[in-house]
Amino acid sequence: MQLPHSLTWVGFDLDGTLINTAADICAAINTTLEHYQVGQVTVDDVQTWIGNGIDKATERALAKVGATHIDVSAAAAKVSAAYNQCVTDSSTLYVDAKATLQVLQQQGLKLLLVTNKNESHTHALVNALGIADYFDAIVCGDTLPQRKPDPAMLFSALNNLSLDISEGVYVGDSKNDVATARNAGCPVICVNYGYNHGLDIADANPDKIITRLGEVETLLAAR
Repeated sequence: MQLPHSLTWVGFDLDGTLINTAADICAAINTTLEHYQVGQVTVDDVQTWIGNGIDKATERALAKVGATHIDVSAAAAKVSAAYNQCVTDSSTLYVDAKATLQVLQQQGLKLLLVTNKNESHTHALVNALGIADYFDAIVCGDTLPQRKPDPAMLFSALNNLSLDISEGVYVGDSKNDVATARNAGCPVICVNYGYNHGLDIADANPDKIITRLGEVETLLAAR
């Protein structure tokens, strides 16, 4: 799929695309596992679990430590509460993230944040890292009943701003993001440094692969 000639919006994933969040998510999971006295997981483990929401990450962590007898919903609630306490402790913006958002905003493009992360954690992060004001719409994992790769989240953001799916591109880091864009019917650009469940992002066949977010500007300018 080619990048649209007429461009009005750019959508972004959060974890693994704009922000490196794995260490803080790992800390929250390990706090919960310590509560249950069932072992610990590593940041490397957690990097392969991010992208499908906190419930799924918790389920994968419990399976990793052999604690599948523990109720996932109850454990996920504890992870979420623990994450509230450490969500901004060590998470950082990736290279070019803020500068890219600034340039795109200055070009008059509408910027969308569409993430499976919960609203409370998302807003805490984007406010703490100074990027909240760049987004015209933010749709999170608990905003709607659906989650990515269901395209409903992306369509919700577009509809709120009266934007057309054919006039934009989605930027992410995983096969989940590629599937979201494909299901919605728009091109997708993926970074090669994020959280893709331990897989090579090339295997997901995004339209473009970049090594840093600043390349988004170059790709859009050359379309």
